[in-house]
Amino acid sequence: MITHSFIVFLCGFAVAHAAVLSGIVPPTQAPNALPPIPSGIFLPDEQIYASAPVGDYDFDDYVPYRSDTLDLFSWSLLKQVLSEEPGNVIISPFSVKLSLALLAEAAGNGSQTQRELYSTLTDIKQPDNLRGFYRKTLNVLKKENPYFTLNLESKLFTDVTVEPQQRYAALLHSYYQTDIERLDFTKGGESAYVINSWCNNVTHGRLTQLVNEGNVQNNVLLMANVLYFNGLWRTPFNNTFEGVFFNTPKTQMRAEFMELTDSFYYYNDVSLDAKILRLPYKGKKFSMFILLPKTMGNIEVLTQNLVNDQLKRMQWAMESAKVKVTMPKFKFDFDKNLKPTLQALGIHDIFTSDASLPGLARGAAVAEVLKVSNVFQKSGIDVNEKGTEAYASTVVEIDNKFGGAPLIEEFNVNQPFLFFIEEEATGNIIFAGKVLEPTI
Repeated sequence: MITHSFIVFLCGFAVAHAAVLSGIVPPTQAPNALPPIPSGIFLPDEQIYASAPVGDYDFDDYVPYRSDTLDLFSWSLLKQVLSEEPGNVIISPFSVKLSLALLAEAAGNGSQTQRELYSTLTDIKQPDNLRGFYRKTLNVLKKENPYFTLNLESKLFTDVTVEPQQRYAALLHSYYQTDIERLDFTKGGESAYVINSWCNNVTHGRLTQLVNEGNVQNNVLLMANVLYFNGLWRTPFNNTFEGVFFNTPKTQMRAEFMELTDSFYYYNDVSLDAKILRLPYKGKKFSMFILLPKTMGNIEVLTQNLVNDQLKRMQWAMESAKVKVTMPKFKFDFDKNLKPTLQALGIHDIFTSDASLPGLARGAAVAEVLKVSNVFQKSGIDVNEKGTEAYASTVVEIDNKFGGAPLIEEFNVNQPFLFFIEEEATGNIIFAGKVLEPTI
């Protein structure tokens, strides 16, 4: 089984008068309460940020990422998007956070713009740690691995009339692996072609048109962030079969399902009325987590009740079990204007004439009239059973020496569900979303 995903995050910058671009302390534990999250980073940096070992794929010993901070922003962002969108959703919280970090670096010291952007850095203790955090994280994410592809590229495209401050350009290159390319935005078609060609290359042809001529001509800077992931499951699923997927308790659709019985990390949360399953990818670096309501039709209740610290406790409560997994193939694209979403989360200043982003341009005459005109993300995901042309399976049957059949948990994803893909060495949520209709 193979998963393809891509994310594009794009900020458009315009002069202030230009037209807008189209486009917790845990409670006392009850007898059945979730375990507390271990605090403190328990490994030295060189181990935490090292590439996960590869080689032995018959052994999967999952240890959730430990940190004494919680990535509250990622889940606030996801929940806000889910509240705004009635259908299938996929976003990249990490991509959004990275782009906001680039804006924070450009913000004026002590400005309201900077304070609002720093409010998103809930997984970083101090703003001073921002550069070190992203330098290490990007090195981990971009480290080559033969078992999956992760392309993560950021670039700041500017009009030839705008020149970012040299210090800002150096920070972007040194800490964020982000370069600046100057284009003649008056030649909108030519500039759009350059930007789209770059995006097409990063996403392996999945996204061929990120911007159009009008997007370019109506702005003076475009900040683009592209993320592409292609991974094989550690254990492939069997061939597909047609089954029923319940969009609601009273409505249903036909869908193609995959099935597999194997050992997976799994937890049944009684208080949340939900189950969580971890599906690891080859390479021991990424995993997809599926959150499934136990009560049919409760996806909205699950979405509203789920909070970050509770999710982390669920991950720590997961244990390896024999699980029969039945889940649908799904494939969809998703475009999202994130400006109202970010405003709902308290980020306002970058979109107003009061925006303070001096790092983006030399000279007060230009820098003082720059604001973010729009923020949008284009994304897509393709989850199916492919990934191996042919394979042989050898089954060794071993009797349970204590007698009786071993318990097999059922995880039947035949109703709307939440999912997220996590980079397990750093705990970063690369992708997250909701599936209401498993279209292919």
